[in-house]
Amino acid sequence: MHASGGSPKQHRTDSLSAAYRNLGGKRQKPLTQLYDALCDHYRMEPTRNNRGVTHENGAIESPHGHLKNRIEQAIYLRGSADFPSVEAYQAVVAAAAEGLNRQHADKFAVERAALQPLPKYRVPDYEILTARVSRHSTIEVRCILYTVPSRLIGQRVELHLYHDRILGFWGQTQVFALTRMRVQGNGKRRGRCIDYRHVIEGLRRKPRALLYCTWQKELLPNERYRQLWNQLKTDYERDRAARLMVEALDQAATHGEDRVADYLERELAAGSLTPQRLQV
Repeated sequence: MHASGGSPKQHRTDSLSAAYRNLGGKRQKPLTQLYDALCDHYRMEPTRNNRGVTHENGAIESPHGHLKNRIEQAIYLRGSADFPSVEAYQAVVAAAAEGLNRQHADKFAVERAALQPLPKYRVPDYEILTARVSRHSTIEVRCILYTVPSRLIGQRVELHLYHDRILGFWGQTQVFALTRMRVQGNGKRRGRCIDYRHVIEGLRRKPRALLYCTWQKELLPNERYRQLWNQLKTDYERDRAARLMVEALDQAATHGEDRVADYLERELAAGSLTPQRLQV
């Protein structure tokens, strides 16, 4: 709507779960809180497609199909579907949408005069939640377990839940920013997003906890570290292996994961790895 320069008097969708609580057997389907707030903020009347009237869905789905084809063609002409960043991919999508919109610029100019003025402020594009940080330095958001800085253990934090990130606030101060995780795979709802930097202080006090950590695999930053961890458990007694890996993670947080992994591989090959040498 901000790109269009105004808001319509009516907003139409199908029985989208993001907009309607689809309760079976009820003709009047109540709106979700976020969709109701969106329509109220922009002074729009929420409406939905009539069941069984296929052309109402087709009027929207057909342009969406054209846009998807344009994006696929742009990526094909680009020669690769690998993008260096999300912003680079979004630029391709925006260019495809702009090209499609130019075909209807004259018609849109006529309809634009009927749009309502926009409110002074945009509607917040995040949902506000609260969570208490567990003794393991974790919070759970929408069935996903996230680690947060250990200094927040026991505190209640306010979360701003965006589509791609989560911002955490203690009082009025932002205390962390997390990339929002999406679980891949049919039937899967739960997942873990673990950052070893958040819990490394606690692990240094009790390195043996690494041996019994239920999210040990996710705690290690990448496959290279998982292989090093397996080698440490093979070459050393388990408690000593845990102490060495925890010390390595602490150094990786400061000096870089690749640099520390290179050092670990050299020292393991030479058989000279000790916690003291890792601290140098």
